[in-house]
Amino acid sequence: MLRSLTVQLLSLVGTLLLVLSLVFVAMRALPGDAAAVLGGTEASAEQVDALRRQLGLDRPIAVQFAAWWGDLARGDLGDSIRERRPVAQVIGDRVPVTLALAGLAFALSVIAGLGLGLLAGRRPGGPADGGVLAFTTVGLSLPEFWFGFLLILVFAVELGWFPVIGYPTEGGAGVRAWHLLLPAVTLAIPRAAQLARLTRARLLEELHADYVRTARSKGVGARALTRHVAANALPGLLPLLALELGGLLTGTIVVEQVFGLPGLGLTLLGSISARDYPVVQGVTIVAVLVYVLVNWLADLAQVAADPRLKYA
Repeated sequence: MLRSLTVQLLSLVGTLLLVLSLVFVAMRALPGDAAAVLGGTEASAEQVDALRRQLGLDRPIAVQFAAWWGDLARGDLGDSIRERRPVAQVIGDRVPVTLALAGLAFALSVIAGLGLGLLAGRRPGGPADGGVLAFTTVGLSLPEFWFGFLLILVFAVELGWFPVIGYPTEGGAGVRAWHLLLPAVTLAIPRAAQLARLTRARLLEELHADYVRTARSKGVGARALTRHVAANALPGLLPLLALELGGLLTGTIVVEQVFGLPGLGLTLLGSISARDYPVVQGVTIVAVLVYVLVNWLADLAQVAADPRLKYA
């Protein structure tokens, strides 16, 4: 099993290198360039050319590619074309908002998804099961931005309980968490719906296992049996939780746009529009690294939770 995890880690590193290379090429394949965007509509052709030479964008793509990988090997992400400061500083200023939003959304989705899945799986076909299935159908059918606008309309505009958009630069953790609650719920709804369905499916699968029939024939109580079934079913959900956690960084792009949060998602959209290549590449590195590491750690956790996998 250790050899398998090592091979998987090397494969994920290869995926990281491939994705970063594709992003580098794709950004430069877009129409227009950073010098023209940065120069503005009033800049002359000579000024744009001078700016392009200053930024090093006049060099062949292969030379830029090799230079970027050389800087990256030294831990240098480059300088933002738009903000004229190191990319590491740009990401460092934005990443706390995104991490706080993703962390809160992940916690809400796990609590709601596991809770609803366990509730539905205990008595399949009952009223609770029907209600959970209805919620999951709605949660998986509608896009995130729709939930975001609906929550803003009801809880921010009509009831006035939450701020409409924005994020405070001052205040304690409680104030900032209050500003992040509606965006976090928006992110959590579809993920909780998916997790609830899979939790329910895992429980139903375990309920048909031989050891459950044996336990019932020996008179084991429903409460004790549910604990055993849940303990066997939940470790199989770790890969899904890893996918959800890794995908939250990309999921924040839409939500940060809707709620006007100054995180990595909003920064990424602005950088793509401005052709700020170094920032786009830097944000991609962060997102892919998180995705790769989280999935690899989830595999390790699954092996630790299920000893049978050690010999698979």
